[in-house]
Amino acid sequence: MNHYRYEHDSAVTLDGVLQPQKGRTYKGSHHRDAFAGANTTTFADLLYRIHEEVPAIQRLRFVTSYPRDFGNDVLEVIRDCPRICRYIHVPAQTGSNRMLKMMNRGYTIEEYNEFIDRVREHLDQPEIGRPLMLSGDIIVGFPTETDEDHELTKQMLVRSRYKNCFIFKYSPRPGTVAYDKIPDDIPDAIKRSRNNELLAMQTEISDSIAHEQIGREFDVFVEGLSRREHKKRGTDIKPGSGMVGITVNGAASKAPVAVIDETPIGETVQLSGRTDGDLIVFFDVPSDGEKKPSDYIGQMVRAKITAADRLNLNGELV
Repeated sequence: MNHYRYEHDSAVTLDGVLQPQKGRTYKGSHHRDAFAGANTTTFADLLYRIHEEVPAIQRLRFVTSYPRDFGNDVLEVIRDCPRICRYIHVPAQTGSNRMLKMMNRGYTIEEYNEFIDRVREHLDQPEIGRPLMLSGDIIVGFPTETDEDHELTKQMLVRSRYKNCFIFKYSPRPGTVAYDKIPDDIPDAIKRSRNNELLAMQTEISDSIAHEQIGREFDVFVEGLSRREHKKRGTDIKPGSGMVGITVNGAASKAPVAVIDETPIGETVQLSGRTDGDLIVFFDVPSDGEKKPSDYIGQMVRAKITAADRLNLNGELV
């Protein structure tokens, strides 16, 4: 097995061997995989190999990133490989060091913030149409959480500026250390109040990020009909309905091709796709007899964003 290794400030040669330009490494620190070596394939190596050796994969995305183990070697691969998405899901869970220690997360909020700064430095490039998008997880009302702990989490949410964040109320789970050793002492009413406050804050942040994309152009991977189009056609698939989707050109579709292509000539069909930052984009395509709406599914198109509403973007093909 060939070993693809990333060094700091390195460049890729034509034969795929990475040559250091300045020779700086951080092996043994959180900036490098401490196990990197000639006989080891690190996560950064794996990402690079998949990108280079399987060019048929149009996009590569992975979840979830653990901040303590996420080094610059991985960030450099994402930066230098155009088909790896500029989307990082990196849970913080809380903004309080006291809470992080109780959760046994293994990092401080200062280390988490430093990680977010490094990610932005490496991957946020809106000038080339590749802004970084972050998402996270937060647990609200973990045992002993105080108003001060909650305030620190609010500060972390504002600073991290996730495009979306999964925010949950804490509930005891059998088999966990917290369940066995730490009483669930936060009243549900307080959990609910703090949860709703963070959700409202995240909604404002998501809406702000979405509006920043207006006027920008993105490569959008087309997934299928928009939810609005499904409802209009009566083909909306709801969980537990028993209806089964199909696959078109390797991509999941929620409506049979025949239904998609029944649109009369001259009318438009609204399709849905995603940017490499995991932003959802809706756009209309004409039913003109030359290219069927289903032909777009599973394909990459270029779209300019014309409007935004929270995480939903509207665009037009360019």
